[in-house]
Amino acid sequence: MTLGVSVSLLALVSANWRAPLGLALVFGLGILYTLHVNAVNRRLLATQEELRRAQADQQNAFADLEAANRGLEAERAKLRGITETAVDGIFLLDSEGRIVYANPAAERTLGYGSGELIGRDAHLSLATPESRDQAHLAYRRFAREGRSRVLGTTRSLVAVRRDGSQVPVELSIATLRLDGQQHAIGVMRDVSARLRMEQELDESRENLQSLMEENRTGILVLDAQGRVRFANAAAESLLASGEQGLVGTDFATSTAAGGPDGHPNEIPINRHDGTPGTAAVAVSETRWQGTLAYLVMLHDITERKAAEQRMQQLAFQDGLTGLPNRELFSDRLVQAIELAQREGKGLALLFMDLDRFKEINDSLGHGAGDHLLRSAAERLRALPRASDTIARMGGDEFTAIFYDVPDAAAAEGLARRLLEAFDEPFDLEGVAFAVTPSIGITLYPSLATDPDVLLRQADSAMYEVKRRGGNAYRLYSPQITLVRRSRLALEKELRAALRDGDFALFYQPQVELGSERCVGCEALLRWSHPTRGLQLPSGFLPLLESTGLILDVGAWVLDEACRQIRGWLDQGAEPLTLSVNISPIQAEHSDIHTLVTQTLERHGVEPRYLVLEIAETALFSRLAQAAGLVKRLAGLGVGVHIDNFGTGHASLAMIKQLPVKAVKLDRGFVTALGLDSADEALVRATLTMAQGLGKRVIAEGVETAEQLAILRRLRCDWAQGFLIGRPMPAAALGVWQRNRAPAAQVAG
Repeated sequence: MTLGVSVSLLALVSANWRAPLGLALVFGLGILYTLHVNAVNRRLLATQEELRRAQADQQNAFADLEAANRGLEAERAKLRGITETAVDGIFLLDSEGRIVYANPAAERTLGYGSGELIGRDAHLSLATPESRDQAHLAYRRFAREGRSRVLGTTRSLVAVRRDGSQVPVELSIATLRLDGQQHAIGVMRDVSARLRMEQELDESRENLQSLMEENRTGILVLDAQGRVRFANAAAESLLASGEQGLVGTDFATSTAAGGPDGHPNEIPINRHDGTPGTAAVAVSETRWQGTLAYLVMLHDITERKAAEQRMQQLAFQDGLTGLPNRELFSDRLVQAIELAQREGKGLALLFMDLDRFKEINDSLGHGAGDHLLRSAAERLRALPRASDTIARMGGDEFTAIFYDVPDAAAAEGLARRLLEAFDEPFDLEGVAFAVTPSIGITLYPSLATDPDVLLRQADSAMYEVKRRGGNAYRLYSPQITLVRRSRLALEKELRAALRDGDFALFYQPQVELGSERCVGCEALLRWSHPTRGLQLPSGFLPLLESTGLILDVGAWVLDEACRQIRGWLDQGAEPLTLSVNISPIQAEHSDIHTLVTQTLERHGVEPRYLVLEIAETALFSRLAQAAGLVKRLAGLGVGVHIDNFGTGHASLAMIKQLPVKAVKLDRGFVTALGLDSADEALVRATLTMAQGLGKRVIAEGVETAEQLAILRRLRCDWAQGFLIGRPMPAAALGVWQRNRAPAAQVAG
């Protein structure tokens, strides 16, 4: 319309442009056109702006959509991550009951690989045969109606795994509508481990319950007020609860808390066999039905208490004799001294040792020795008053504490009573044995006030009695201590002499009386003391034997003798037999057979050059053992002689049983020759019988020509003594052999 107006105006102007009216029209038309163009431009610009804004809005919409898609994808990824890593199995079923999704946990639980469950009918694949049909019908009803009794609940079921095995699960089902159809989402949890744990827990509870009920230890559970909430059968029995029972009753909290020293209290109980006993009560805090409680254990300690009592007896009572032992004696001595000090009284302490006990114990056996100790204890037990104590210190040693003893005379009277208790012999295996004690006495407070000092004093006095032959008593005096100290010093010196090589052997020749020929020597021990000079064995041999040093010294003597034999043989000297004395201690306590064998082999000496002399008393005090020893030594080829023959209780009949080569007459018989015809008759009889048994007879201690003449007349085989030759060092023996006058000339 505007364009038409413009064209009409243009035609009008073209016709009249030269007229004034035309000019006006032209001018107006230009203005009108300009306005029209401006309006058109404005509309065009507005349209362009609207178009730009629309494009911007579209771009923003696309950006928002893209952001929403990204967010949705992130949520999906998160959901996948949750389902993929979930511990429980998660699966999705379509309306037909087919599995359209199953997470890895569901696949693991059911034994399938990745993706193998997809498309499978859940009921045919997973349900047990007996439940498949019912499960299928229920699911169809759910798909049709959208409801089911199992929705929103958790059911305990059994699922079938791919390999046909079954696994217990808990299954929760929820509904989900997708694409207009009912779906089901299920969460399945494998509860087999939990069921096993529950089963084990149930078994543990049953075992615990059985343990508590059947345990012979009484078990109580108390609440905070001390009332019994649980009691097992043992507790009911131990505490004699009766028909009313313990539950609901009060249990003394002071008893449960224990004693003031922190140790459990002890209460009287009735034992299972109906006898009374003792129980230890122990308590600890616990929880019972969610509240603070106390667990009380009642331990039957009746037997332990009895054992402790027995141990107490063993600790303070001698098991063999029933007398107080050393520990109880020491305690009683301290108490007696304290009482005597308060009351101003005196005490006598006696220390006893049985004489010949070792001989009896060794010859008859330990059974006889024990019987002797018990019998001696019975005799001693009958002597003291209630205030006195008789104890066994160990071995064959006994002690006695006598209270209210005023002086030495009273103490010696008590010692005489003890000696008199041993007047009657003891019956040991049907044989009467006379056994006597050696008794040492000391006094409190006149001689000492310290318990240990008193005991040492009585012991020293006893040993002094024993050294003098026993079967007596002696009151302690300081001189005894001096003697003992001297003996201790001497023992120390003897040990040093053995270590430093201060011992030496001297050799006393033995001659054959028929030929006047020197046929052997006896090795005699000497001690070269650094200050006192050469010492004879009589001064130190008893101490060697009492201390046991004789074993080491005896081994040295044997070694030195064999070394000397080897030296003589290497020098080409006339072969002689060398006699070595064997101590009774050696024969009893060392393997003398092995020692002799090794020593001979070490020096390369033939056994026929060595003679072992064993004292008659040592040999026949244990005849059975001695016979075996002599036979083994004779089997080596060494000679065995019986020394000091005639001083003991041996008989020639006994000698006949032993493979000894000779007997040595004791010097007491030889000394009496020419003085007592009876002794000469004994020597004659011994020679006749011994030589008749094929044994050589050697006379020792020959010091006068008359003795030698009588021995030759009686046809004694060998002789030795000062008249023939004194003991001398090895170097002097050769000189003696070259220079000596024949025995016949000495006799004449």
